[in-house]
Amino acid sequence: MKKSGAAERAPGSGLRAPGAETAGAERPRILIADDEQSMREWMRLLFQRDGFEVMTAADGVAARDLVTREYLDVVLTDIRMPKLDGVQLLKAIRDLAPDAIVLMMTAHWTRDSVEWQDARELGAEALFEKPFRDVNLVTMQVRQLLEARRLRHENTVLRQTSAGQGFAGIIGRSPVMVEMFSLIETVCRTNSTVLISGDSGTGKELVASAIHKQSLRSQKPFVAVNCGAMLETLLESELFGHVRGAFTGAEKDKKGLLEAADGGTVFLDEIGEMPKAMQVKFLRVLQERKYRRVGGTEESAFNVRVIAATNRDLPKQVSEGRFREDLFYRLNVIPLYVPSLRDRAEDILLIAEHFLSKYTQEMGKSIDGFSAEAADLLKSYSWPGNVRELENVVERCVALEHETRVRPSSLPENLREGRPATLRPAAGSASFDAAAAEIDGFSLEQHLRDIERSHLELALERADGVQTRAAEILGLSFRQFRYLAKKYGLK
Repeated sequence: MKKSGAAERAPGSGLRAPGAETAGAERPRILIADDEQSMREWMRLLFQRDGFEVMTAADGVAARDLVTREYLDVVLTDIRMPKLDGVQLLKAIRDLAPDAIVLMMTAHWTRDSVEWQDARELGAEALFEKPFRDVNLVTMQVRQLLEARRLRHENTVLRQTSAGQGFAGIIGRSPVMVEMFSLIETVCRTNSTVLISGDSGTGKELVASAIHKQSLRSQKPFVAVNCGAMLETLLESELFGHVRGAFTGAEKDKKGLLEAADGGTVFLDEIGEMPKAMQVKFLRVLQERKYRRVGGTEESAFNVRVIAATNRDLPKQVSEGRFREDLFYRLNVIPLYVPSLRDRAEDILLIAEHFLSKYTQEMGKSIDGFSAEAADLLKSYSWPGNVRELENVVERCVALEHETRVRPSSLPENLREGRPATLRPAAGSASFDAAAAEIDGFSLEQHLRDIERSHLELALERADGVQTRAAEILGLSFRQFRYLAKKYGLK
């Protein structure tokens, strides 16, 4: 994939797909910055042969731009380059990606040079003389530095998980979660775009928030928007803002979320639901790092980190033409997969006890745990609704339980029987069979509206009128539920 300017990506290198191994664990990413084309190409082949994903830049400015856009494990840069020398590039890297390993090289060999002394003070790991006397020594040293960094991150995660229940507010001690925590610990130190994937209810927004809170942008805003809850025009206005008179109801200028989150992070939930036309506009904004308010003519630069999330199979959507391939690659710089609850059964009771503590405090009850039978039922259930479903179940248990420990009788009937929860038809709702389609005057559209309304009413009944809970029961966002409730006149 060719990059703009003097920056290049190795042919056929591709990007890691959702669910891939931890960044840097299997295919570390290295940037070679050197103004000599023959040197760049030779080192590209050298590191590709050793299993690296390689990008190259012909000058310091192009290298800095790549560091701004891409996640990089290693930067190997010449000390003397046009536009921006190696030491100036290193200063920029320390601000943009402080966790990246930076190594210097020069044909003007001297360890006493001012440039090398400055580079060492800024954290450069090594200085290599060009041409390399032993190429295997170079790749071996890079591998050793990567392994040392991996162990540092792993130790940090293990200290946090052993000291408490989880990491950065996320509950879990299972191996798959420790691996995810390690990746969060790595990527939070960069400004690269992250694409979070996982089933509904796994806590993707919590992961995005954890990345933000531990990043260099933690003191700036974290702004979330659900791409599936808005029409295209509304989503465009939410992201980019609008000027007065841009459309009916636009009575004054309005800031967009990219502007409101300046210096911070924008979280795009359900990115797979973004309308196709909006995908084109957003791709351009990501590439140019500039946006234009709806109805406006002036372009404005923005400085935010983008984190996107989806419960869809985006590669499949790309192959089916329902999601733009170029936008997928632009978002999928660092893929991060949030495991389903069924894939980390050893965390179920840990999470359940966390919610038990939360809701007993809220409701003023004295419940100190789960009975052995209730605990076994919780651990054996498949949890299709993931952590969100588990929270709802524990909240129900606290509300219904009169003893000091949660008993099986307080658990939902479907959970006791080991089957997924289902919504029963509302009393008086129309039933549909093959003969109904032949009845004169039958309206399929009206029939579906009746079903939709009855499910909304039932969800509200189960949620005691709390719309946020009703939305969760139906697997809808709050915005989607509020829109439908208003459509059917429900209160």
